[in-house]
Amino acid sequence: MRNDASGASAVPRRDEIVRAATALFLEKGYAATSMSALAQACGMQKASLYHHFPSKEALFVACVNDGYDVAVRELEQIRDDRTLDDEARLRRAFDALYRITVESTVGRMSPLIAETSRQIPSVARAFHDGFITRQHEILSDMIDAGVASGAFREVDRLGLEHMIFGPIVTLSLSREMFASFDSLDALYPVDGVREAHCDLILKLLRVSSDEPTER
Repeated sequence: MRNDASGASAVPRRDEIVRAATALFLEKGYAATSMSALAQACGMQKASLYHHFPSKEALFVACVNDGYDVAVRELEQIRDDRTLDDEARLRRAFDALYRITVESTVGRMSPLIAETSRQIPSVARAFHDGFITRQHEILSDMIDAGVASGAFREVDRLGLEHMIFGPIVTLSLSREMFASFDSLDALYPVDGVREAHCDLILKLLRVSSDEPTER
């Protein structure tokens, strides 16, 4: 039987490795990051790092997957919060989407996934199915609820999905590409873009007072 103390320490140590490796991957990129550099960043010998992860690819997969469920659960909680009306729920979701995609580690991994998508296609597939698709489904649920309540009108869903997620991803990539600019926040302001973006989507979805609603 495994000792409880050793079992308890194994999970936090793995999390420490993933956090340190993620920071190094984000700083250096995938190709330029070696297992030796990763071991040094994690404060261990390379042989010890191989004990936890058999390859750089396996460690990178763990870094990409880290945080998926937390981010998705946050959106699910917003979707299921019946104390909010349809517009307030969508605004809360936009706040979360911008924070997750632009500011959180899981969102900032997107450029690295693009870098490695051909070399490690399983990473791109897992990111798409486990994170992107689930986000789309949750937002679609919110819009369905708004349509059902009469607050939103039905619009082309494929176009709407791209109108919602496209600008968020573009802003995230732009802030990563131009992170060294002193004028980054002036050129690519998160709060300003988020508010304007959400206002435009709500204007598109909102049923006007003179528009007949179908029940």
